Amino acid sequence: MSKAISDRELRDLFRKLNRLVPRGKEIIHTLEIAAAPLVNELKLRAPMKIIRDDIGVISKPLKYPRSIMVGLRYEKGARTNLGYAFEYGTVDRYTKRGQYRGKLEPTPWFRPTVDRLHGQIVTNMKNEVAKLVQNKLKK
Repeated sequence: MSKAISDRELRDLFRKLNRLVPRGKEIIHTLEIAAAPLVNELKLRAPMKIIRDDIGVISKPLKYPRSIMVGLRYEKGARTNLGYAFEYGTVDRYTKRGQYRGKLEPTPWFRPTVDRLHGQIVTNMKNEVAKLVQNKLKK
């Protein structure tokens, strides 16, 4: 029978892990490798080329030193909003002169892909971080 870990032991373990797992570029790169299958699948499922071009890993190592996000990047401006329009649809649209322009029915592509690959991505991240920690322990 395994012994339950105390809160104090758990905090101590987290402190030790924080010393082993580096902040910044090394951990970000490790997480990017783990997230690559999600990025690739999202690009395959994107409804338009300009949306596909805007999908990628978003990282802000100074603000979030051990985190990444996968999604639509805004470097190319407002066209990224098209991804949201396809995912959630739009209301009826009219010009300033009142001419009807139609509406876009929702065709979810982002969330279903994330839901389907969630388990694989979590496993990839665990494995990549474990490799990083093992390499740090060898040094």
